Amino acid sequence: MVPAAHDDSLIFDSRFLAKLERLYLLSRKIFRGHQHGERKSRQTGSSLEFADYRNYTPGDDLRMIDWNIYGRLDRLFVKLFEQEQDLPVYFLIDASASMRWSPGPEALTKFDQARRVAASLAYIALANLDRVNMFYFSGELGAASGMCRGKGQFHTLLQFVKYPPVLSGATRLLQSARKFSQEAKRRGVVFVLSDFFDPAGYEEALRLLRFHQFDAQVVHVLDPGDLDPSVRGDLQLFDAESDSFLELTADDSLLHEYRSAVETFTSDLRNFCVTQRFGHVTASTEIGFEDLVLRVLRRGAIVR
Repeated sequence: MVPAAHDDSLIFDSRFLAKLERLYLLSRKIFRGHQHGERKSRQTGSSLEFADYRNYTPGDDLRMIDWNIYGRLDRLFVKLFEQEQDLPVYFLIDASASMRWSPGPEALTKFDQARRVAASLAYIALANLDRVNMFYFSGELGAASGMCRGKGQFHTLLQFVKYPPVLSGATRLLQSARKFSQEAKRRGVVFVLSDFFDPAGYEEALRLLRFHQFDAQVVHVLDPGDLDPSVRGDLQLFDAESDSFLELTADDSLLHEYRSAVETFTSDLRNFCVTQRFGHVTASTEIGFEDLVLRVLRRGAIVR
């Protein structure tokens, strides 16, 4: 593995990290954690956040009895408290050839943007004592970073982000999601960062994650060239994932048809996520990084 392009974009200064520490990841589900964290769980325990009462049964801790209620009702009730627990947070980062395509030698790729977003969200999770694990995928699911917890593990994750594996094959999101669901031992939030240019589609893969009780958050990473290409004339196009060529004439009519198809594709993904109750946000490479994390992800209900 070698450093990917634009590794300087993965340098986070202390000012930006301080802003990230004021945020936390949103989850549409409540998962049972293993250790104390900063997130409330339905599991009851002995924290200071009152949750409910239940009838006393022999063997209960006498310190949890509400004696004020006993004085009024002459019945024993035990106080229940919410536990604050850690949340498993996973990242599936698309490392396919379409993500690594660049309009120029100095341009930021979709893969660069996806890694920056994943690193920022991972820091937010670590700062809140959540557990983080990262995966790359393309034609198959790549190796994992391993579960990390606490801000002290951010350097470990950052090294994993800086040195991604080179994965081959066309994007196969369903196969990658299936293998991930088998390998992930604990259910939690999973961020899927991709351009979603998968010939087989994305619907079945995202439904599979929901079937396995994951809270899926979709980060749709795009380049302006995906949305509005500027090339014209007689062209020979090369598909980096299928190694195939396509010859065509890019005139105004064809470009109009292309833009319409891309707009339909992006709106269909967004509407699918809304109807299926998945989180969704578009992370274009033209959006300033700090603005993307601090404003766009908030607006997309990814962080708060």
